[in-house]
Formats: sequence, structure tokens, C-alpha cells
Amino acid sequence: MHKIFLTLVTTLCMGSSFAQFNVSGEFRTRGEYRDGYLQLRDSSKMPNLDILGRARIAFDFKNEKFITRFSLQQAFTYGQNYYSSDTISKNTVNIFEAWFKYNFTRTLGLKLGRTEVVYDDERLFGSSSWSMWGATHDIILLQWNASEKKIKGDFGFAVNNVAPASAFLNSYNMRNNYKYLSFVYFSKAFFKDQLNISVLAAVDAFQTYGLSVTKIKNDTQYIYNEYDSIIGYLPIVTKTTSIQEFPDILYARATVGARVDVNIKKWSFMVNAYYQGGHVRDGRKLSSNFYAAWVACQVIKPLKLLIGFEHLSGNNFSDTTLLKTKVTGFSTLYGTSHRFYGYMDMFNTLVRDNMSMGLNDLYGRVTLSFTEKMSLEATYRWFSIPHPYLFVNNPQKGELPYQEVGKSLGSEIDLMYIFKPIPNLEINAAYCFFLPAATMEKYNNLNVGTSKFAQYAYLMITYKPNFFNSDKK
Repeated sequence: MHKIFLTLVTTLCMGSSFAQFNVSGEFRTRGEYRDGYLQLRDSSKMPNLDILGRARIAFDFKNEKFITRFSLQQAFTYGQNYYSSDTISKNTVNIFEAWFKYNFTRTLGLKLGRTEVVYDDERLFGSSSWSMWGATHDIILLQWNASEKKIKGDFGFAVNNVAPASAFLNSYNMRNNYKYLSFVYFSKAFFKDQLNISVLAAVDAFQTYGLSVTKIKNDTQYIYNEYDSIIGYLPIVTKTTSIQEFPDILYARATVGARVDVNIKKWSFMVNAYYQGGHVRDGRKLSSNFYAAWVACQVIKPLKLLIGFEHLSGNNFSDTTLLKTKVTGFSTLYGTSHRFYGYMDMFNTLVRDNMSMGLNDLYGRVTLSFTEKMSLEATYRWFSIPHPYLFVNNPQKGELPYQEVGKSLGSEIDLMYIFKPIPNLEINAAYCFFLPAATMEKYNNLNVGTSKFAQYAYLMITYKPNFFNSDKK
């Protein structure tokens, strides 16, 4: 079998003076203790233990003109399939990535297929690697990479549709997916990488929401006696409800901004800002913003200190007149949320929603690198909201559709330990807890003072073997 495999690799590489073939994998297992993870709990809900898993295998090929990747993935929760069954009924193996890139020149290429889309710190486009299923896009990418000039530029375009495609316009009602996506990314490094500037502009369009349509049909049922004579009647009212879709009505939002990184000896600085405009899916105008900044200092070789602040604009729910026509909440699009807003993932949904109340995050971090293989990280975060109001779902008659609250949401402390005992193997463990303010309890639909101590812990083991590399003899 091994000889057959080598023969196949040799055949693939023939006809080229330079060719590489690589087979790699990833095995990840994460055990979690959830006691307030994702949302606060009261005494009616109990903590939970679970084990999550992910397995990937990737095939990479490269020569002078082509680069390809084909990867398979299984993401699962331990125990979700019958232990004695010879079939997997849930989360079967899926294609995670499948793309090829053709290089017109040494710096310009075209990439087609299903791929991860990752830029900068993954704020707006990321791999979402924390989740077992990750994130990939079906996309076309024109890529320019002039490494000697420290320049990188991408233009991406995607069109999503249902399958099979019909001869005419289809309704696309996958609510979390865009119908159209286009973006431009450009980055340039200066002064021997001490200064890096990147710019990103993206437009994503969505089909408008469908309307619930109710049709009422009035009919009459006659009542007969034993001689078949009509002696009365009963009115019959029949109601049928259906969803009317509007595939020809699309609303698009545009996001544009820049990031600046500066590295001078022991100091590092970052400033990042975006503006978001256009329309949300229901047709209302959109005008929102995001900005962030942090400064870090490598005090001594093993000790690094960092302090930062982030702001995502939100909706002022007390301004009911403005909300009828305009939305001011910022969405982080398709970014990786876990690394930015606390490891307990309390706000992952909020930061992606233009309809949200917004978020402020003031944080500080201490990182101790004992060796190249071992580090300890401690992060403190204080969360708040820009406007002191929460939205009220289905208010009672005479009540306002919002409630006034304090701006503070509470604090989170995350402690994370990373150990890499051998190449390709990483052990990651963390303990996190959240100290909620009254507003956070209300946001989680709990009565003030009834939330239990919120904590979360995990132990994750990741092994990434390299099964085969054609460069190795």
C-alpha cells in the first residue's frame, strides 16, 4: 500500500521541476465544565459536563503554477451517535476546504473554491477555529502578494444560491448566509515591519425577510333534516398561513476601515476602526462604528503587559422614533469572536447583530512565558453598554419597548495555560469566571440577584501530525 501511495505522489509531481505534496492532520479533544458559559444561570438550571471533538485531514499540492488544498473534517460531541452502530447519523464527515490557486505570475494568482478567509487579527473575517466546525466560504479570490515589497492585496467575490439552481431567480432564505459578498483587502509594511497598515472594505447583501401571509376563506355548511330539507346553516372560517418570499429584494451593508500596527523595541501599539453603513435586512438604514486600541510592553523577556479598549456602537432603544428608520448597531461580520470578548463567549451573538445594544470592553492582560513551550495568561475585562437601555420583547399593553438600566454589565477574569511538550502537540487549559452586574442579569432574562456564580473551565488537547511530505527523504 505504501508503494502504491508513493507511486501516486510521484505521478502527480511528474512534469514539473518543482512540486510538493503534503498530507497533514488535526485531532482535537476538549472537555468542558459549563456553569454559566454563554449565558448566566439561576437555580433552575444545573451545570453541565461535555466533551467535544474534531478530526481533520488535509492534502496539499504545490508546483510552479498551482497550489491546491483538499481537507475533510468531522466535528462532533462525544456520545451523539450510538456506540454500537456501524453508521454515523449526526455530523458525518464533510468537506472543510476544497480549492485551487493558479498563479499567473510570481505575485498574482486566482483562488477558487471553499476556503478559510482570514485577515489581520480575524476581527471581521476569521477561521473561527475555537468552534469545532470552524468557518469557510465558497468564494473567488484574486490575490496579489509581493512579499519583497511587503505588500498583500486581495479581491474576493461570492454568490450564494440554493441547489439545484432553477432557470429563474430563486429565493435564498438561509438566514445566516449572505446572498452576495464582495471585499477588498490591502496591507503594506514599512520600516522593516515596524509599521504595518491594512485597509479592508466589504459589502454583503441579504435577501429581505419573508412576510407571513394569512388567507381567510369563508364558507357555509348547511344542516339538513331527515327529509333532506335545509333547516339551518353554520358559517365556516378557514385560515391558512404561508411565508411569502421576495427573492428580488436585496439589502446590502458596507463596512470599511483600517488597522495600524506599530512595533518599536519592547513596545507594540494597535489602532483599529471601521464604519458600517447601507441597510439591514428589513430595509432600515444602517450607520454604526467600531474602534479599538491597545498598547503592549515586553517588560522583560518572560513578562508581557497589555491594556486595551474596544467599542461597538449599539442601538438606543429609548429613541423609538429613530429606530423605525435607522439602526446603529455594529456587526463584526464573519470574524472570530472567542479571542476578543472573553473566553466565556457571553457576547458572541451580540457582536454580530446590528440590532444589538452595542458593547464596550476595557481589558488588561498579563502573559508569562516560562519557556518557549509553556505560558500562562491572565485577562481581566470590564464590559459595559453605550446606552443605558435594554430592548423588551413583547411588552405588555401600555409598557415601553425598552427598560432603563445601568451601563455596567460586569467583569470577567480568564486564566489560560498553554503547554507544548513536543512538536505538533498542544495542551490548553483555562478557568474563567464572570461577575455580573444587575444589567447583565436582566439581559439574560433573570431577576436581579438570582444568578448563580458563573464559571467555565476546559482542558483541550490538539495534535497536528504531518503524515507525509514529499520534501522529506
